[in-house]
Amino acid sequence: MNNNQIQIAIEQSITNQINKINTAIAGTILSYASGRATVQPQGTKQYEDGRTLSYPTIYNVPIIFPTGDGGNAGITFPIKAGDGCLLIFSQDNMQTFLSKTKTDDQRHFQLSDAICIPGMYTDKFAAMETNADDVTLSNSGSKVTLGSGGFNGTLSDGTTFAFSGSDLVVNGISLTKHKHGGVTSGSDKTDVPE
Repeated sequence: MNNNQIQIAIEQSITNQINKINTAIAGTILSYASGRATVQPQGTKQYEDGRTLSYPTIYNVPIIFPTGDGGNAGITFPIKAGDGCLLIFSQDNMQTFLSKTKTDDQRHFQLSDAICIPGMYTDKFAAMETNADDVTLSNSGSKVTLGSGGFNGTLSDGTTFAFSGSDLVVNGISLTKHKHGGVTSGSDKTDVPE
């Protein structure tokens, strides 16, 4: 075996080992309940024997929601079948962390040690209105926005609101500047605000 063949053999051996490492891949959520998802990774994987197979479905994958304060503060949102996600594969066995029990299993970068970050979309996400300067929350036809100009939104039932400049305006009626008709003395009540 000459030097060139040795170099090719070493490179092939390294490539084979690198191909066994799972890092991150797009996936589709098949089902979700109680912080865990069943996810189908996208694409195919080529094996050393030349076979190319679809990735297997991965079960019981922890979903990552932004949280802090020991889980006392955070944001959650609905997860539905068909949602896109990014699967990240842990360098070490995730069960040690998730179940807080020690294990002798020293596996690395395995599909079974995936975590799921929801929200990886292509055309669906592009259809959502976004503004680089604002924080926007949307759900089932309701949308609220927090920006330098204040806090405003439209709810799915058509209600609109805006809070800025020390005033709250709901459906066009100011909290601090509205007027009432039908004002009389005694125990009578005023009309609705205008």
